[in-house]
Amino acid sequence: ANTTWRNVTDDRDIASIAIGDLYIEPSNPDVIYAGTGDLRYGSFTFGASGVLKSTDKGETWAVLGEDVFNPFYAPSVSLGFPQYQAVGKVRTSPVDPDTIIVGTKTGLFVSNNAGVDWTGPCYTNAFSSQRQDITGLIVQDAGAGAVRVFAAVGTRGLPTTVQPDLANYGANGVYRATWPVTGCPATGDWTLLDNGWPAGTGNGDPTGKLLGRLEIADAPSNPDTIYALGSDATTSGVLGVWRTDDGGNTWIQRATASGVQSGGCANAANGGSQMWYDSGLLVDPGNPEIVLLSGVDMWRSTNGGTTFQDITCGYGNGNVHVDHHARAFLPNGMGGYDNNKVLSGSDGGVFYTANAQFGTGGSSSANRPTFISLNQTIGSIELYSGDITANFATAANPGASAGAQDNGSEWVRWSGTDPAPAQWTVRNGGDGIYTRIEPINELRWYYSSQNGALVVTQTGPNGSTTNATPSASGWGGDTLSFVMPVEIYRYGELDVAGSGCTTAVGCTYMLGGTNRVWETLQGGIPRSSWYPNSPNLTKNTLGNRSFINQLAHATKSPTVVIVGTNDGNVQLGYGMNQGVADSATWVNLTDGNTVLPNRPVMDVAVDVGDALNPAASAIGYAALGGFDQNTPGTPGHIYQVTCQNNCATFAWRDVSGNLPNIPANSVAVNPNIPNQVFAGTDWGLYYTDDVSAPNPVWYRFENGLPRVMIWDMAIDRGFTTLAVFTRSRGVWAWPLPSGPIDIIFQDGFEAP
Repeated sequence: ANTTWRNVTDDRDIASIAIGDLYIEPSNPDVIYAGTGDLRYGSFTFGASGVLKSTDKGETWAVLGEDVFNPFYAPSVSLGFPQYQAVGKVRTSPVDPDTIIVGTKTGLFVSNNAGVDWTGPCYTNAFSSQRQDITGLIVQDAGAGAVRVFAAVGTRGLPTTVQPDLANYGANGVYRATWPVTGCPATGDWTLLDNGWPAGTGNGDPTGKLLGRLEIADAPSNPDTIYALGSDATTSGVLGVWRTDDGGNTWIQRATASGVQSGGCANAANGGSQMWYDSGLLVDPGNPEIVLLSGVDMWRSTNGGTTFQDITCGYGNGNVHVDHHARAFLPNGMGGYDNNKVLSGSDGGVFYTANAQFGTGGSSSANRPTFISLNQTIGSIELYSGDITANFATAANPGASAGAQDNGSEWVRWSGTDPAPAQWTVRNGGDGIYTRIEPINELRWYYSSQNGALVVTQTGPNGSTTNATPSASGWGGDTLSFVMPVEIYRYGELDVAGSGCTTAVGCTYMLGGTNRVWETLQGGIPRSSWYPNSPNLTKNTLGNRSFINQLAHATKSPTVVIVGTNDGNVQLGYGMNQGVADSATWVNLTDGNTVLPNRPVMDVAVDVGDALNPAASAIGYAALGGFDQNTPGTPGHIYQVTCQNNCATFAWRDVSGNLPNIPANSVAVNPNIPNQVFAGTDWGLYYTDDVSAPNPVWYRFENGLPRVMIWDMAIDRGFTTLAVFTRSRGVWAWPLPSGPIDIIFQDGFEAP
């Protein structure tokens, strides 16, 4: 099917285009609400920036509650690691559409005047020590002007070293209240609907530790019929499906984990065992006995939720991408909905079926509905990193590669006119992470997947691959990121000793970052050529989250490397690339530091204006995640460090200037103008033309680029092009300036 999409939220007044929920006002379909922020507990969540409202079918938008729903999640100060606020549910009152009720990571909020003023959080329970993540919200007309609200508190559970308060999920459960005319229901006005839930599930009991994320959905044909899907906080699989037919007074468990059947589909048992990330319910518009359940795949029940059959088989022979997050029936053109026409939103985009009720499900495609992709003109894939070929702006055959979340590693090349938007080719499956291109001969293309698995092709982007990951004694035994960084030194002078780049084989010096730095002088071929060249460079304060986030060579010298860690360290190494394990000298640039914020160092860069030999002054940059509120004594997001005398002394300086108070994920220095620095943030790309100024002025770079999270940037060999790799809006590239940029957009960059 040829489906055409166009973006309607690329407005400079919309700070966050991470959308957690869409809601069409039932009494007026011209009115659409969008909750900003991502409530899915992934490692790379996106913060909120208000509730968006359109009154013209999405053509224009107003931002509501931007001062209330901002990215910062207040409890994160005490947690010591940045967290993010998100608006995951938006509903309106059926008796007064100017009353808006939203669910967030910190409870319910309400506006009684169309979003001008907000009250909240409205707590559904008295468990003040427990998290109040709203993962389900139903608002119903109860008659006589009354409004009945069901709220599911469904914190993920499964605490981590960087989200310890996920252990506080004993408030999880389904709650009901009659909503007052103004403001919030009193805590005592909420009823915990636990009749029929097994003891120990949690469900409103802080001593219970079994019930994790919780989803609810009501039957349009009978509002007293409500389904609840609970995940098991200990296994991340399905805990069960419950149903009530009396508005929540009593519940019956209709299905256990075994009721969500794989039907022979791979990795589909128990909902796919990551229900904390992808789960949901959708009840048939006309028949309350038919219900769709989302997880890794999509399942269908025709017997009231007792058993579910897999109808997508994503890891088998199905053509629907796995990890389903959203689902909806399409209108039937007669004021209702067609239960055969279903949209599904997943990690792979949007898919559609016109025969959702067909077949019995399972591994045979002959027994399942037929889904088609509607992703021809929608760029929703989330990219971790990427690279571009040398002299990109002037090359006859330029190319690029990128690693995509749950969509593998991808590449593109073309001749002649820029084909944007380009059609990319998927090279490897799974999670595509770091991709790098050898820039001289452009025959070696590197693709990595999760947890440091690295392969290389030596015959161009689509050639056969060989394993370039160190052997069994290599980095697999280290503490490393799911998104482990890999770098290649691309700027060496050709055929100069020690430059790492020759005409015959191209550039071969490479780095890998775990909690240590690994290097190879042979491009990872053979894989035994990798060796460690540092001790543990982290603070070792975050358990298995103490790892290197990013590392980089100095542009003019492969013997100098800078490293940034998830637990706030920045280290400088020199004497690299000697071919001897653990031979480099490392200096901790944060040792004793009282200026650089103790927050995740997301990216690092070395100033290109100096060869950075140990006797010279060295300038580096660090991009910081989190928010100023996490470290109020040391605010800021882009920092500059100056080292002298082998870094016996060093000084950090906040060069954030007027940058917004949002995470900075990447930083790059223009080799043509060392005073010009780029910052990739959760809200797009910013730059300054004079980073050496006492208080640098930053501008938002627009030129068509939306306010989207930028995770990685690349500058080609030849210094012709800056490429940015975004989380959901593709790859963008511009000629790298050789002088100051005309001002694109500047303001106070209001932020939390």
